[in-house]
Amino acid sequence: MKEKTIFPREEKSEVLFDKILNDPWAYNKLFQTFCNNLFCNDDSETILSPLQFTEALFNCYSNKDLSAFLMAITQNTMFDLLRNSFLIPYRFNADGKPNPIIMTDDKGMLLPEFADSVHEKDYQHFYNIYKNLDNNKNMFLAEAYRYSHTYGDDPSVVEQQVLERSTGILLIRELPDTVRMKETEAEAYSAVWDLMLELEKNLPMAYIFYGQDSFVEHNEHFDELGIFLPNSIFLRNLEHHVKKAEAIIYAKD
Repeated sequence: MKEKTIFPREEKSEVLFDKILNDPWAYNKLFQTFCNNLFCNDDSETILSPLQFTEALFNCYSNKDLSAFLMAITQNTMFDLLRNSFLIPYRFNADGKPNPIIMTDDKGMLLPEFADSVHEKDYQHFYNIYKNLDNNKNMFLAEAYRYSHTYGDDPSVVEQQVLERSTGILLIRELPDTVRMKETEAEAYSAVWDLMLELEKNLPMAYIFYGQDSFVEHNEHFDELGIFLPNSIFLRNLEHHVKKAEAIIYAKD
């Protein structure tokens, strides 16, 4: 009897795959991410026994479950590989875990619960940029992380594996509601793909977040896009990077 696949395939993903296949920068990023995460890579910390490899290979063949096999050999599902190649967005609060964590209010003030966990220098740097921008609506100091997935003790249980945590600046902007157009998540990713790639090519290693139908304003629902600029990468000339992100977003409106 065939096992049930752990990762149902995303519907109508072909439109997204076509975009990646038609951009050399994109498919080279995906290839490099795949190679860097192979369990047999010299730098990989993943330990996969010959039996585990063979079982994963045969289950993949029997069940046509490519993502389960990819996770066994790279600890990334198909969409993890795309996310960690910076080719599709991370979902806001994926798997029910808060990500990103917003640490300031809509006036740029540090929320009380983060008073002891945020370095004063980091907050002051954020606030200096915040108060000097012409448009600082929906701009926050935040913590965000990149992730892949791994099996738990029970092979049927899949868990997030945090790859990297960062503090930085988060910009959130509303987008047209793709749910009304009955688009799948993959189609929604495709709809914002050109904008995301423009951001990634100009701001390499920025985390892009996306929520389908998740932004509510005046009782109306919108999709939302989040651009997170980690301090570890963008600390120098951070104000310039924020303005560059804004220019790209509004040029695409």
